[in-house]
Amino acid sequence: MTGRSSTTTENGSDGERLAELLSGTLPTFGQDDWQAAVEKSLKGRSLDKITARTAEGITVPPLAPRRIDAKALAMRPAGLPWQIVQPLLVTDAAEANAALLEELSGGVGGIDLAFAGPISDLGRLFDGVYTDLVSIHLSPETFASGQVETVARHLATAGGGTLHLGVDPFEPGRTGTADDAGKTVTAAIGLGKDIGLAGTWLAARGQGWHGAGASSAQQIAIALATAAEYLRLADAAGQEDLEGLLSRIEFRLVADQNQFLTIARLRAFRRLHALFAETCGFAAKPAFVLADAAERMMTKRDPWVNILRSTIATFGAAIGGADAILTRPHTAVLGLPDADARRLSRNVQNVLLEESNLHRVADPTAGSGGVETLTDEIAERAWDEFRQIEREGGLARSLAQGGIASRIAEMAEASRKAVARRRKPITGTSTYPLLSERDAAVAAPLPEAPAGAGPVQPYRIAEPWEAFRDASDAVLHANGARPKIFLANLGPVAAFTVRATWAKNLFEAGGIEAISDRGHKDAASLVAAFKASGASIACLCSNDATYETLGAEAASALKTAGATRVLLAGRPGDLEDGLRQAGVDVFAHEGLDMIALLTDVLAGLGVALPAPKGGLNG
Repeated sequence: MTGRSSTTTENGSDGERLAELLSGTLPTFGQDDWQAAVEKSLKGRSLDKITARTAEGITVPPLAPRRIDAKALAMRPAGLPWQIVQPLLVTDAAEANAALLEELSGGVGGIDLAFAGPISDLGRLFDGVYTDLVSIHLSPETFASGQVETVARHLATAGGGTLHLGVDPFEPGRTGTADDAGKTVTAAIGLGKDIGLAGTWLAARGQGWHGAGASSAQQIAIALATAAEYLRLADAAGQEDLEGLLSRIEFRLVADQNQFLTIARLRAFRRLHALFAETCGFAAKPAFVLADAAERMMTKRDPWVNILRSTIATFGAAIGGADAILTRPHTAVLGLPDADARRLSRNVQNVLLEESNLHRVADPTAGSGGVETLTDEIAERAWDEFRQIEREGGLARSLAQGGIASRIAEMAEASRKAVARRRKPITGTSTYPLLSERDAAVAAPLPEAPAGAGPVQPYRIAEPWEAFRDASDAVLHANGARPKIFLANLGPVAAFTVRATWAKNLFEAGGIEAISDRGHKDAASLVAAFKASGASIACLCSNDATYETLGAEAASALKTAGATRVLLAGRPGDLEDGLRQAGVDVFAHEGLDMIALLTDVLAGLGVALPAPKGGLNG
């Protein structure tokens, strides 16, 4: 004991400090004071060191001042819970019915139905379901398949409910002409009017655009451009209530693992939707927004990390004011999820809703300097992109002429480079891999997906890295051993540990087993260990000082001992010429295109890889 009361601090009692605070006698600090404090902690380095920049080049200042005049946006009202939506791929009506009942009993309020081809007896799907208490979202492969109308008429006959038809003829992967799109839109509106259910008739689906690499601004612009196309097509078909039609569009925006970008994306959309309605001469009315967890962020390797990704995406969507949020089971890209995976997925939302109470405050980031800055920038860029699409004749013409597709391609290429260089790391896949990870359980294999059509094709950013691991698994299955590389550690443990750890992380992300042992102080022991490893290639690992004294000798000895390729972990600096002459073929370090490097290394080991897919066709 010090003799001081537990309620007393160096500056007085807690009560005294509270009195000072309430009387306004405590010192105040302005923006300059905060900036000086941060610069002091950075020890003279620039604030650029902690400044965030998005993939589309938006700079978010690290010390953005509070927006005193900011107002909360019109979105989901305070205290109103969002609707928990879960996806369900229907392969058999009876099996899907059992899964549907389980989801609803677990707290789910909405189901997003997709169909794996023609399904007989679709009415069986809703046995025992109180459809008037459930929101049904459809993700049809095509409107013409008849499944949308079958489900719609069944629900209308069964007593109603809320139905979102999910029709979007402009979604990436759809085929058909502008005339086909017009007919689809007209038919969907006619069906919606005929069945008379609450919900929406058309959708602006963002999943495909996000998957193809579209930026946040491009996604919002395309959502608005899709709505504009619907209004034009409806007007041309003689529809009179265009203002009512706008309220019958479901906007499915994507939520991903970038928390603040997800929040700002949804907020920017709300702002521009109101501006769009005003421009059309309509009364302001909040849009119905379903935040759809990004397929693009999901991974097949270490799929348990997908649970964390979905949690962050759900948090961002909830804070961003989504009316409904869809999460995907962590095994969704591996196969049809089993009951455990589906339970985990819905409980991500249950916990954030029921225990974290994220719905209690409307627009909780209003006034936050960083989020408001990000919202402003995204909104301005999205509105510019929307107007560009309109100048190109609307979304259909822009797609046909390649305008929006070429701009998405630029963003996709920037994303590809960031993933390849690991500036956008993928935990468990491109970083921190585990070659011996156990397989995740799934209920059944995924049905074969139809080939996509059109100029824009979605893909997951982990696919190039997963191709390495798939190829490695094939070699293991065929030969009983994976491709491998010997980590030639030089010097004491303190000298090689950092780069050896880095190299192991890199090569095993590429499916190449890294064989490592103690550090070697001479070429003779190094060569003996290399030969004992059974590897045909090696990577030198140590610090710069050890490379200077032992690097060239070690590289030469490895080449003499039969190494077909010698790599070195780190930047060579002034030693490059000497090390190359001694036998170093590749210098591996951060900033390189790691996918290209690993592809080259695997090719040298005789491992073939499939051609990359996704992005832009042609």
